[in-house]
Order: sequence, then C-alpha cells, then structure tokens
Amino acid sequence: MHENHRARLRERYFAGGLENMDDRAVLEMLLFYCIPRKDTNPTAQLLLDTFGSLSGVLEASPDDLRSLRGVGDSAAAFLTMLPQVCKRYMTGTLTEKSLYLDDFSAVSQFVKSSFLAEKTEKFMLLCFDGAGRLTNTSEIQGEKGQVVPDFANLLEFAKCSRAKTVIIAHNHPDGVASPSREDVSSTKELVSTFAENEIILADHFIAGADGILSMRSTERFGSLF
Repeated sequence: MHENHRARLRERYFAGGLENMDDRAVLEMLLFYCIPRKDTNPTAQLLLDTFGSLSGVLEASPDDLRSLRGVGDSAAAFLTMLPQVCKRYMTGTLTEKSLYLDDFSAVSQFVKSSFLAEKTEKFMLLCFDGAGRLTNTSEIQGEKGQVVPDFANLLEFAKCSRAKTVIIAHNHPDGVASPSREDVSSTKELVSTFAENEIILADHFIAGADGILSMRSTERFGSLF
C-alpha cells in the first residue's frame, strides 16, 4: 500500500513539479529516499509540527532532527545536506561562466548564495583582476557566532591573487542585513589598507535573514568607498 502511495506522489511530482504540492507532501516525498518501506506521512507531519515549515526543517541541526521519533541518522543527514547541495549548485552555476565586477546583480547573487545555509558568521574576500573578472575568493569561518578577519592576511591574499579590486562580505545569520558600528569602522580601515597598496575596495555586502545589503549602494554608507 505504501508503495502505491509513493508511486502516486511521484507521478504527481512528474506531472506538475512542486508547484501544487504543499510542504507536507514535499517533505513526505523527500523522506522516501532515506526511510524505505515505511509510511513517511506521520514523520513529515511531526517534522513540520516541530519546526514550523519546510524551510525550518531543512535549517534544523542534525541533533535536533535525530531527537524526533522516526528520524534516524540517514534522514537527518539527507535533510541537512539539501541546503548545502542547493548552495553548491547556485554558486557553481554563477561561476561556471566568468563573474564580472560590473554585473552587480550576478555578484550580489553569488554572495547571497555563498551564505546559504550558514549557521555561524562567515567572512568572504572576492578578488577581481584588472578586467574586473573574479579570479579568486577566500572564506573565513567564524567561531561562536563571530568572525574577526585578519587584515594583514586579507591584504596578502589579495596581493597573491594579483587583485586590482576586491569586495568583502559577511553574514548576520540570525539578524538583519545592516552594518554594525564595528562593520562600519572595519570597512573604513580596510578601504585605507587596500588603497595604500593600490587595490580598490569596491563594496561590502552584508547578508542577513531578511536579505542582502550593499553598503556602497546604501546612501548612508556609500561615501565610505
């Protein structure tokens, strides 16, 4: 009986994709691939009741998922891996073709995708050559919710990458995309540090739970650059 239900749900997906499937049906179908030969409907409903939505389920930690009845190691690994697969897909499609500094939309989308599924703060440095083409990136993972990049190391990385222009970015995983006082002061310092070495700091992106902000494109902070 379960196999017939699974076949019907798959055919529903093949016929119309996810557009006409609610979160429970989507999650139930995802669980097919890590919970074999079992009705996954009750587990899908339990997950939604616990975490509130499909996105809440996919953002949950492995330990929180495994604490629920019916969710074992395989399901926890599969569900937590999905956002990371999406992140790799999105950043991969953007960099398969050259990414250029003057394509603001593509650069901001690349930055946004790079912070997808991040639970802690992360800092990024994007290096562009004289033609404005992205040539190298560096990532620094924060500890205990904070990330403090070493300015000297950032400068050295940019020099080794032969960058003419750089962009920096970091995230506020549980907050808004708005710079703190520390973000503003560090941006000022980095603008000067790079300029002294004939490298232009073109922008500072901040990704938050509410979206992404370009400091250069924000009237309040644009004068920093």
